[in-house]
Amino acid sequence: MGNDRPDAQTSARLLKRALTIKGSREKLADSLGVHPHDLALWLAGKGSPPEAVFERVLEVVLDERAAPSAAPDADGRRRVLIADDPAGYAALALVLGNEFTLVPVYTLTEALDLLQNAAVARNRRIDAIVCGLHFEGSQMLRFLECVKAYRPTQAIPFIGCRALATALRDPSLAAMREACEALGAIAFIDLPELQSRAGAEKAAVEFREAVRAAVQMQAAAQRLRVLVVDDNADSAHMLTALLRMAGHEVHKAASGAAALRIGAQLKPDAAVLDIGLRDMSGHALAQEIRRAPWGADVTLIAVTGYGAPEDIERSRAAGFAHHLIKPVAVDVLLELLSRRAK
Repeated sequence: MGNDRPDAQTSARLLKRALTIKGSREKLADSLGVHPHDLALWLAGKGSPPEAVFERVLEVVLDERAAPSAAPDADGRRRVLIADDPAGYAALALVLGNEFTLVPVYTLTEALDLLQNAAVARNRRIDAIVCGLHFEGSQMLRFLECVKAYRPTQAIPFIGCRALATALRDPSLAAMREACEALGAIAFIDLPELQSRAGAEKAAVEFREAVRAAVQMQAAAQRLRVLVVDDNADSAHMLTALLRMAGHEVHKAASGAAALRIGAQLKPDAAVLDIGLRDMSGHALAQEIRRAPWGADVTLIAVTGYGAPEDIERSRAAGFAHHLIKPVAVDVLLELLSRRAK
């Protein structure tokens, strides 16, 4: 290679790609035969590795690009890009298990490079993106903007998440969730909050279900207008995200009054109502909807923690077509909506 070795910044970019492939600095340093301290300096762009080391870096990168794809064609697993810091990636990998082929990235530059390469090479495609809140120093929203601005990647389902507990308070997390939705993400999932509310095992199941729905995301046989009414922002957000993944047009309301106002404008095909609303019960709201000019033909679905026969009968008397028990199985809800579409 002589004097044609790249400058420090180019070397750093290739080293970061090699780091993604190897999975940790320790593994990369060991494969290159260098001290971790020297590797850290090169990754930071503070100097270039010797020619012999740089050639080994190229071997790592080129070998990975030439390797057969671990995409669905190979073993049935979907490829999910995980963008976060190493601790966040480890937490997400533990939750997602072996169901997906996980592709970790730790910097915005390597993430965009990988997506650009994947857009060209179909056998390296990315089926979904999961991006942590602290991706390269809180670059999640910036990454989301880039993904949605680039035509070849804008259709890739993007899930923002908080993988580990932080000092952020509820208002900040709520603002992050709304910002993700506004920029085109299908969901923002707060994993620590899910774990505190439902326990680690149920939270993992719910998270995997969201990612599974994302990688299989497709247009519904018939797109329905669905109104989700729940004053629990996290529950409403998750259900809205899953229904959008299934191809439906979904709107949210956090109160009975808001539901009636939005419903009059939206004229939904179906409405999923939480029974335990603060300003009025879901039963009272269902009765109000049935009396509204737009509400006679709406498929009303009750969501509640109570499933005794008298609870189901009360829902029917209020005008509900279906009564679902929390936690709602998304496949059951989608089946009910598909019946409405026929």
